[in-house]
Amino acid sequence: MGKRKWWAVAAVIWMAGIYCFTQLPYFTGANTSKVIHKVVEKEHETINTPSADNKEINIINLIVRKSTHVLVFGILSLLLFKALEPYRYSFLLAWFLTILYAITDEYHQSFMPGRVATYKDVLYDSFGALVALILIVAIKNRKQNVRYR
Repeated sequence: MGKRKWWAVAAVIWMAGIYCFTQLPYFTGANTSKVIHKVVEKEHETINTPSADNKEINIINLIVRKSTHVLVFGILSLLLFKALEPYRYSFLLAWFLTILYAITDEYHQSFMPGRVATYKDVLYDSFGALVALILIVAIKNRKQNVRYR
């Protein structure tokens, strides 16, 4: 099996992982907020720092949840790009497929108890994919420029 096929297999496995995590009720906003609250309380007890209030915990929760979207779908776009790299428009195709998967993931999530689907999450997913792809292309171009010097 060629390298490109392994990248495609990795992308499919990654998408299956996203699908599985979407089904879990543990990753709702309320549940992640509870976990963050416990961590902040434990940190406060351990090193005697001021405890965060609910507003601060909500901000931390938002940052953690949205940065997870950016990271997870950025990785998906990387895997898709590597699988599609020999094709002329691999950058755009990888980005389009990542966005398409993000839309279907949010749709799937809308059927899960305690979960909600939102277009904003698709925007975070799309942004993460775009940033990852831009970084990949920039690194690739830099390597090519170094090679030709």
